[in-house]
Amino acid sequence: MAKIKILQKPCQKDAAKRPAVERVLANRKTPEILKEFAKGRYFYIRTYGCQGNVRDEEVMAGFLTEAGFTRTEDASLADVAIINTCAVRENAEDKIYGEIGNFKANKKKNPDFMLVLAGCVMGEDGIGEKLIETYPFISLVIGTHDVAKINDLLAEVIKERKSIINVHSFSSEIVENLPSVRLDNNQAFVNISYGCDKFCTYCIVPFTRGRERSRHLDDIVAECKKLVEEGYKQITLLGQNVNSYGLDLKDGTDFAKLLSAVAETGIPRLRFLTSYPSQFSDEMIDVMAKYENIDHWLHFPVQSGSSSCLRRMARRYTREEYLERANKIKEKMPDIALTTDIIVGFPGETEEEFLDTLSLAKEVGYSSCFTFIYSPRPGTPAANMEQVPPEVSHERFNRLKSLVDDLTAAHSDTMIGNIYEVLVEGPSKRDPNVLSGYARNGKLVNFNGPAYLTGCFVKVKVLESHVYSLRGEMVEDPLVEKARDVVFHMSHDRLLKEYSRLNGEILNDPEIKDMGERLALSKKELALSMGKEDHKEKKASYEELLNKIQNHPLLLNRDSLHEAVEAELLEIRDILK
Repeated sequence: MAKIKILQKPCQKDAAKRPAVERVLANRKTPEILKEFAKGRYFYIRTYGCQGNVRDEEVMAGFLTEAGFTRTEDASLADVAIINTCAVRENAEDKIYGEIGNFKANKKKNPDFMLVLAGCVMGEDGIGEKLIETYPFISLVIGTHDVAKINDLLAEVIKERKSIINVHSFSSEIVENLPSVRLDNNQAFVNISYGCDKFCTYCIVPFTRGRERSRHLDDIVAECKKLVEEGYKQITLLGQNVNSYGLDLKDGTDFAKLLSAVAETGIPRLRFLTSYPSQFSDEMIDVMAKYENIDHWLHFPVQSGSSSCLRRMARRYTREEYLERANKIKEKMPDIALTTDIIVGFPGETEEEFLDTLSLAKEVGYSSCFTFIYSPRPGTPAANMEQVPPEVSHERFNRLKSLVDDLTAAHSDTMIGNIYEVLVEGPSKRDPNVLSGYARNGKLVNFNGPAYLTGCFVKVKVLESHVYSLRGEMVEDPLVEKARDVVFHMSHDRLLKEYSRLNGEILNDPEIKDMGERLALSKKELALSMGKEDHKEKKASYEELLNKIQNHPLLLNRDSLHEAVEAELLEIRDILK
């Protein structure tokens, strides 16, 4: 049996508490014992679940990279491996058990190997101890509130030579200044809030991620501005319920204000996840309609089309209220693509309630739906309700899937013959000559093109619908599209922007302009003085003026950047070649 040191155990009752929250800066100082351990070693992270977990992965990767580890995508080479878990659905949780077993070979090969379990599953009562007893080679168990402590806790494992459990059920901190290794060079996730106050009867998230806590607007906008400066093309704002953003700050800040402020940063594409229907205000709709860089795609989870079922789910809206909001959104933005989540077989669901869901889906006309068969999560009220027989749930799921296929196909068919701006994600795994990317309405588009267009915006004409993806062809020459992308990056490159700014200041500086005119006159006088008595005097005057110009602060700053700028321009030339 493994030696276990418990620093903090999860408690679902405590998770419901609402502590006072303070803003703190992350501790970026790596313990010496971990620095020494990290030399020449590799880390590996496997993430399950939502975009919030993906963002947690980027932060953990940031901390481990600062410690001195190198990332590997080969799990067998890992000296530190992290399994970042998801508790939303039963099969997502089941997957981690097989994944843990795969790392037994790492421990056998390397006695210093450390396996870390993180994410929402670890927030469930008793799960960490149970897993360590089953798999003694697990080194560390942390919760979603403990991501910023990853380096300190790994150092503790090395020092103590024990398995450690450190899972806080709630957080009294919003941690800023987090290190980050983004998983994509063009698309970025930005947390705007953490946790959830809704406590839907089927959902474990409020117990694993705590109560709602909003980041300050200035901190979010600063992060987004930095991403824009770094040349990112798309930002997705993340929150369990983005519409609730700012309510806990009690200073008048709300999601509409934040959305507007981020849109003003100039990010080419802006989207957000996930919205809560009853809190999607008219102001939010107006902001979404106002800014061209906010995608006209909205994930609008309904879960059920039946008011009675929604009550049992503790969703805070009725069927009628949901439809009123959806219709208002479509009225303001006729081209909006609405997607949703639907749970089939929720406890007590009757055939009539299920038919209500089918009719609502038809009325809204979703562009796509994420459909799930209900699975009970321990510790939630719905787990103790009367369950729908599995065979009934599966039969209903198949009927819903058939309708969703029809709705998705109908929406995709409307795109045939039209031209869309696609952000290219990269070549297809099946065919390297086929590129894939997403249009602004969230639809996946495949088309033939060179791999160097990865990360570029390209115009694609849709030719065929394959229901859940589309096939198209490029409208413009690939080299023209690449050149346009290079111009985009040049306009956002900090070094080139600073060089350009200094050039502008130099051209408009009256002192430099005056010295330049005097230098031209002095040069002429020097040439005319050749062979005359005052030639030495004219030469000294010319050299003094030239030295003054060369040592002007603006010119010195510009010249100090010249070598780096030249290297970047040569790199751009090679890209275009």
